[in-house]
Amino acid sequence: MLKKQLFLGILLATSFLITLGFMLNPVFDGKNFIAYADEHFDSYSKHSSYFIPELIEMAKNYNTEISMSIDLKSEEVAKKVATLYAEYGKVEGSKLKINARLSDISLLALKDADRAYYNDEDYFKQNYGMSAKEVLYYWHSSLQSIAKALKAQGKFEEGLFIENQILMRGIEPAYNFFGLEAKPIDIIGAGLLVFYVIYTLWWGFAIYLLFEGLGIKVTKPKSKKEV
Repeated sequence: MLKKQLFLGILLATSFLITLGFMLNPVFDGKNFIAYADEHFDSYSKHSSYFIPELIEMAKNYNTEISMSIDLKSEEVAKKVATLYAEYGKVEGSKLKINARLSDISLLALKDADRAYYNDEDYFKQNYGMSAKEVLYYWHSSLQSIAKALKAQGKFEEGLFIENQILMRGIEPAYNFFGLEAKPIDIIGAGLLVFYVIYTLWWGFAIYLLFEGLGIKVTKPKSKKEV
């Protein structure tokens, strides 16, 4: 037994657990440390995932004519979704008949995603009578159906543009980060990253020193020689 290593291991492990207990208390703006740190990292992620101006410029080049019906399984849902598509959508029972250029509906969707990025709930209530997340959900589900239909028609580029650009880089970040303030990484974020690295090493060294102090070592097994 190595007393020095064992003492250091116990000291590190004890201080680690005390710090963890402190972090689990709601003393960081009324939140525990995990929730506080996650909120900051989500805000930094939201800031770095704003591609809407770039997507708007891309969308202007997609003038493919779209004429199709998508089944929304419910007449009530079809009526709600029709409000998103403005004059480009017409309700036919549970189906929505769409006649538009891809650029037209892409720009409508991106406009809503942009308002959601800025957490403008009033915009959605006034224009659609729905919450921002409900509108974004209907954009996502209807555009997915359009993308699937386009690929079935052999228009793979257009279908992939909707899936990989409009949805993945526009609608989904707007939905996932709605309500959060977008912030570039600052001194707090840098400090949180440094702390996470130190905290991980802290526990690792505690376990290593405890094992070493108790005389427990991990060694490679000796290779057996064939006779």
